[in-house]
Amino acid sequence: MTIDTEKQKSAYLMVLKDKESQTILDWYHWLHEDKQKGARARLKRCTSLDEVIIERGFLRLNQALPRLNQYDLMGIALVAGALAVAKTNDGASLATLLGKAKEGSDNPVFSDLRFQRLLASDNEEQLFQNIRRAVIQAGEKANPLALADSLLHWHQEHRNPDWFKGNRQWQYQTAKTYYTEVFKYQKGA
Repeated sequence: MTIDTEKQKSAYLMVLKDKESQTILDWYHWLHEDKQKGARARLKRCTSLDEVIIERGFLRLNQALPRLNQYDLMGIALVAGALAVAKTNDGASLATLLGKAKEGSDNPVFSDLRFQRLLASDNEEQLFQNIRRAVIQAGEKANPLALADSLLHWHQEHRNPDWFKGNRQWQYQTAKTYYTEVFKYQKGA
């Protein structure tokens, strides 16, 4: 499925700037080329962010994002680790994909309990594990820009909580998107 690039760029973007958005898309397409199977496989096998930051694929992305790599090294590592697992570029945000109904069911793809665990991630390693599980459970689909921006948003918010209050909070934005999708098919929820 090919998603219109402009539609992706207009998705909820709180942290990424225009050139950074294109850089992430270019990197995502590079990583998912057949000749990059090795780089992608190494990133997918990483079990921690410390492993991600020494991988060639990560270093390529990190170097291409000079404004962010000064302060958001682990945020970029979260992006690289999550996007390595996302095989399919989907126009919907990850929270929307997680909130969709399972085929033949009134239950979301990602259970409410797992979703609450994702929201409760209070350190980078927890988020890394939870977000990769979420991407896999969503059928290895993600909108690369929305996911990257969301992860960088989480990272910046944890470093500077005063910058993100009320409806600018990562948890609020993510929960709102997930439950908006759930409410479409669950009656009385």
